[in-house]
Order: sequence, then C-alpha cells, then structure tokens
Amino acid sequence: MLESSPANAWSQPGLPLYLEVRRKIADVIRAGEWRPGDAIPTEKKLCERFGVSMGTLRKAVDELVASGLLVRQQGRGTFVARHSQDRYLFSFFHLVGHDGHKEYPEVRFLKFDATVADEYAAQALRLKVGAPLWHLTNLLSLRGEIASLDEIYLPAALFPGLTEQRLRARQTTLYQMYQDEFDITVLRATERVRGVAATRSQARRLETEAGAPLLQIIRLVYTFQDRPVELRYSYVNTRHCEYRPDAYVSDSQ
Repeated sequence: MLESSPANAWSQPGLPLYLEVRRKIADVIRAGEWRPGDAIPTEKKLCERFGVSMGTLRKAVDELVASGLLVRQQGRGTFVARHSQDRYLFSFFHLVGHDGHKEYPEVRFLKFDATVADEYAAQALRLKVGAPLWHLTNLLSLRGEIASLDEIYLPAALFPGLTEQRLRARQTTLYQMYQDEFDITVLRATERVRGVAATRSQARRLETEAGAPLLQIIRLVYTFQDRPVELRYSYVNTRHCEYRPDAYVSDSQ
C-alpha cells in the first residue's frame, strides 16, 4: 500500500507532479487494492493520501480516465474500469487502415491446443521451461482484408477449463473473457515491434507470398501485481493496414 507523504518526498525532478500522482494511482490499481468496478476514494481522501492539491489530483485522474483505466459515472463517482469492447479497441488494438481510422477487427478463430513453454515463453511469463500453456490462433481482418495472424500463449494454470468450445462460443473480446470467466483483468501491455519474413504457413493464412515482409508485434500483457498472463505474437501484413497506437476511431462506427 502506498503511504501518504509530502509531494516533494517522491516527485522526480523535471517531471510534472500530476504525472507522478497518475503513476502512483495506477500502481495502487495494479497492486489489486482497487478492483475492476470498485469506486476509488473521494478526491479529498486521495489528496490527503498523496499529499497534493485538488488541481494536481484532478489532472492525474483526468489522464487515467482518458487512458481507459478509470471511468467516470455521472452522479456516482469514478471507478476502476472493467473490460469492454471499447476499452480493448482504444487501449490494446493498434492496427488501422492506411487512412488512420481505427475500427473493430473481424476475428476468425483458427486453432486451440495445449503446448509447453519454451525458454523465451517461460522467461516472459515467469514460468518454468516445460510448464503447460494453452495456444490459440486467430486471424484478424479489417474492412474485409486479412490484416494479422495472432499466436497467443496462456499459462494453463491461470485459465483452468479453457476449451475450444468456450473460445468459439464467446461473444466478447478475449480480454473481457479473461475477466468475466477467469477473474483476470488485463491492466497494461508491453510491445516489441520488428520486421520478419513470412513463413510458408503464415503466408498461406495471410494471403501473401512466402518471404514477404511482415511486421511482428510481440506483446506481453499483465494483470494485478504486474503478473504476466499472456504472450502474443502478431504477424501483420501491412499491405492493407499499419501499426498506429495513436490512431482514432472511425466516425463510421
């Protein structure tokens, strides 16, 4: 738990104070003190806790609302966000058409099977080499054009009873399914991006040629207490889309 302290006790030189408060509030959420759907304390209590003015606190909260980690409900207060399709689109899906408009992808489920963690997956997911994983493969399209092949790895111990039938029957995003069915809330993600050449299998699914350039996005997502819960490799055919984390939602949606 974070302790109340004078602002200058933990502020970093040159960094605006409201950004420090934003980080501290996010850390409290990631530590699990406030769960999805919980109301956060009143502004007065938060000012006392962090030792800052009302204006500084409101700027920090405004930033967290804009990022999707908090939501305001008129007449009720501010709450830790629960996952929704909109939050997935705004916070975690960064593929857009070349015009920059962000739209919901069409997701086609391809495969589900059991596997084990190799050295990289074990290190990323903080598991032992050989630990059981679930592996699922999805194909994502934008405006009718195939955009991305996603290979997703989940620690089997965190998702007991996951089956192909449950994945095919879901009516929500995967991240909302994690929350609703397994009590796992995705709070943040890190991504690494690099260029690779398409294998024959990837090329067939992405409707391109073997050896064609692809964008590989390696994403690691975290829940409370910064515990990694998903390792995802996305192979993107940039002929029809591009990677734009700053893109906006299309007015046609």
